[in-house]
Order: sequence, then C-alpha cells, then structure tokens
Amino acid sequence: MTRRIWLVPLTFLAACAGKAKNDVTVVPPGTPVEQIEMDPIKIAAVKGPEGTHLETYDVTELFERAGKALSEKRYADAVRDYEQQLKEFPDTRYTKAALYNAGLAYEGLKDWQTAVARFQRLATEHADSSDAKDAQFQLGACYAEMGNWPASATKFAEILERKDLTADDRIEAMARRGFAQFQLRDLDTSERTLQNAVYYFNSIASEERLETDFYLGLVRYQLGEITHERFRAIPLRLPVKQMSIDMEDKARLLLAAQRQYIDAIKLGNPQWASASGYQIGSLYEEFYDAFIHAPIPDDMMGEANQEKREVYYEELRKKIRILLEKSLRTHEQNLLMLERLGVENEWRDKSKLAFAKLQKMLDPSFKFEFADPSAAGTETAIPPPPPTPTPPTSGRTGAPSDGPSVRDPKNQGPPAAGPERQIL
Repeated sequence: MTRRIWLVPLTFLAACAGKAKNDVTVVPPGTPVEQIEMDPIKIAAVKGPEGTHLETYDVTELFERAGKALSEKRYADAVRDYEQQLKEFPDTRYTKAALYNAGLAYEGLKDWQTAVARFQRLATEHADSSDAKDAQFQLGACYAEMGNWPASATKFAEILERKDLTADDRIEAMARRGFAQFQLRDLDTSERTLQNAVYYFNSIASEERLETDFYLGLVRYQLGEITHERFRAIPLRLPVKQMSIDMEDKARLLLAAQRQYIDAIKLGNPQWASASGYQIGSLYEEFYDAFIHAPIPDDMMGEANQEKREVYYEELRKKIRILLEKSLRTHEQNLLMLERLGVENEWRDKSKLAFAKLQKMLDPSFKFEFADPSAAGTETAIPPPPPTPTPPTSGRTGAPSDGPSVRDPKNQGPPAAGPERQIL
C-alpha cells in the first residue's frame, strides 16, 4: 500500500547578513532577498515486506527516469512514469515535454489512439508553444499509422497553414499529405500536392539548404508511384487495333515512371534510391506479365487449339524476352549500388529475390505453364504490385525544448529523418 503526501514547493531566502547565536541567519528589515523556487516534492509511505518506509521523489527525478526508459525503448516503463508525472505534477515546466514523450512511448507500444490523445492535448492546451507544431506532425503521422488517411491528409493540410514552418517542415508536410492522398487513391490530387513540393524546393534551393533529403526523396519516389499506378491501370484489350493503342499508352507511362524513379535515385537518399531501383525493375516485369495475360483471339481459344496457343506463347516469349532482361539488369544494378553504399534494407532483399526469379525465368530450360484463358475459374489477373514503403512515424523523435530528447532510429525501415533534439 502506498500513501502519497504532497509537499509544497520549497522557497529559499538568501541575503547578506550577520550571524546570531547558534548560527541563525538574521535578515534586517529592508534587506534585498533572493527567492529560489524549487520543484514540488512528494513523499510516499510504502508498505513492504519489512514494514512501511518513506520514498521521496520530485518531478525532475520522475521525468529523467521516464526519459531513460524511453531512450532504452522500455516503452511500458516510460508510459508508466510519464503518466504518473502528468497525474501527480500536472503543471510544471516538464508538462509539455512529458505529454510529447508520453506520445512517443505510446507510439513505441503501437498504441496509436492513446498517442493521438497525448499529442492532441499538447497541441490544444499549449497551442501558442513552438512544441505544438511538432505535436501536430506527430498527430498526422499517427493517423497514417492507424490507416486513417482522411484525417492524416487533413492534419497535414492544417499544418501547411502555419506561419512558422521551416523549409524542411513544409516539404515534409506536403510529402506526407501527398502520401495520404495517394493512399486514398486520389492520384490527381496527390500528384498536384507532390508537384507543389518540387516547385517549392526548386524556388528555395539556391538560398536554403535542407537538413534532410528524406522527404524530398519521398516526394520524388511517390511521383513515380503515381505514374506507375496509371501504368498498371491500362489493360491490353482486343481487337488488335485497340491493343496496339493500349500497348503504346502503357509503354509511354512505363518510360515516364522510369524517369521519375531515376530522379529519386539521383537525389541520393539510400532508402528511396533502393526503392526506386526495385520499382524500375518491376515496371519491366509487369509489362511482360501484361503481355502474357493479355487476351488472345478467339481462334486460339479452347482445348482444340492448345497446340496453336502454345506456339503463340512461345513466339510471344521470344519477342518480349527483352523486358525480362531489362528487369534483371536493373535489379543487378540496384544490388550493386546498395553494396557500394553498404545499405541493407527491405528493397535489397526484394531485389535479390526478383533477380533470382528472373534468372530462372530466363533459363532456356525453364518451363512456362499457360492456362487456357477460356477455362472457368482461370486466374489471368496480373499479380498485385508490391507495397509502397511507409514513411516513419515521424522524424520528430525528440522531446520539446524543456526536456530531454530521445532518438529512435528506424533501422529496419525508412530512417527517421528531420529535425531532432539532443539528449540533455
């Protein structure tokens, strides 16, 4: 059983004065007095196996203990201590920092809903604070983690109305808003948002240097993804004249997406460069699959025309083999680039798997099995595209300025990037 006792803040008086008997300081009337106000202290009467003992702690001790737990990724311990601080010391110089870091700890536990509540409280109760901006970014990122893309897009639109954004802030907000709009399948709006980010960067590039290229890389990559999605959406249809038009449109979009992915690679961010390299290889393989799964003329349908159909596919494979060769070379180049950079991530693993599969497919002894498109239940759809990498919860992993900061790099995914604060 624990009983807690409030102690009022301690105030010390200091002044120049002589000493009376028993070394008692005497302060003459009118003497200037310096007052030093200390943080509140609590005494807890704790009943244990050996009896009741007193434990004394103050808000600073509790805050620092929580910060140490957060830095060590002991999120449950951090949550416990931050919540205790917010409950027992609700209005101190550490309150904003505790709210922010509690949100980070809940993120570590993947309790996005409670994280949202902490960041929302900071943004609402301390709206005039500079820390409210970071809390808003975290809110938008948490909504994204929850899959609440409308709320995420709206939050980043609100952030873009702020007057205190740095260049990095603005590009991050536009990148994340465009990403949310992409997830909502609103490709046109997403493209406009991301293009605005590019225009903005070009307008300030000669005068201002970004602290990180991560979000600009996300912008470039995501523009490629939008064109890639449009490429995927174009079917190859009969009659032959229509198929010729479809093929031309699909090829045009392939080249456009490739150029945009190359722009992302040129930017030099390892995460988005590796993702873009993988996607370029996927473009060629997907174009190959589109040909293989395209409808065929009626005179080749049915069991009676199986031999004719096999000859058709054999000739088709020879003509479009170059697409697989291009895909293979692209994945090889991507792997060589990542080896030079010393990067190990999901896109390196994906390129390795794709490279091995393509080598097998290009082996002359490899046997293709083509189903009869006229058979009931035959699956002719192109396999779904690989998932788009999700940006980190936020690059804003530090605490507000009046508390210690905790760095939480995402070693297994896109690296945390953006403004950070140092551990105090």
